[in-house]
Amino acid sequence: MLEREWVSIRDPENERLRYTFDASFLLSSYQCIYGQGCEGVHPGAQDPAIGCCVHGAYVNEDDDPEELLRLAEEELDPSTMQFHSLAMKKGIFTEDEDGEFHTSVVEGGCIFANRSGFEAGEGCALHHLAERKGEHHMTYKPVVCWQVPLHRTVDELVANDGETMEVHTIAAYERGHWGEGGSDFDWWCLDDDVAFSSSNPVYRSMEAELREMVGDPVYEQLCEYLDRKRRSKSRVEFLPVV
Repeated sequence: MLEREWVSIRDPENERLRYTFDASFLLSSYQCIYGQGCEGVHPGAQDPAIGCCVHGAYVNEDDDPEELLRLAEEELDPSTMQFHSLAMKKGIFTEDEDGEFHTSVVEGGCIFANRSGFEAGEGCALHHLAERKGEHHMTYKPVVCWQVPLHRTVDELVANDGETMEVHTIAAYERGHWGEGGSDFDWWCLDDDVAFSSSNPVYRSMEAELREMVGDPVYEQLCEYLDRKRRSKSRVEFLPVV
């Protein structure tokens, strides 16, 4: 069975860099349904306002922890961030058993996640901050938060000339990508048809995120190819891998 269609694009500005895209997902009608039917990763056992933010946001090399702390201290306050007082007392980060840092978890969710009924709005306080300032939410949120449901893996391969070729794969963030515990929770992003109801394909609705991830030249080539696929309608439908 044809399961997924992929397309690879060499970066025109770096011959040692290639991007491979999950074209089937990028052409799909996925859209985030937070607040529109998503019950979070543990339906019935958590406040739906927490969404997928159960374990906090893990910090990676593209994040700026000091900037996140500055945002909490200077741009947010108890009226816009429900757990602001706690964040100022105990900090916004926690180190896990493997030595990796993530935003602290409070009462079953990320410290930045406002819960149902909070006056300033439920959901990510950083997301609301971006909306108030008229900016894209990826300007303020940790990388993993604004990339989901896009997922990037990086591999180093040997090119035909014997030199290193770096390959970035941009695909749908499936439960398996979360590791050992991923299979235990509901992944509304990809597992429910209700999330595939957008009038725009993912590569258009997440244009800002994709441009940030791969750069303008690669994104423009991707768009040109996927636009042709949409017009021809000769594409493989996105089917989640179970």
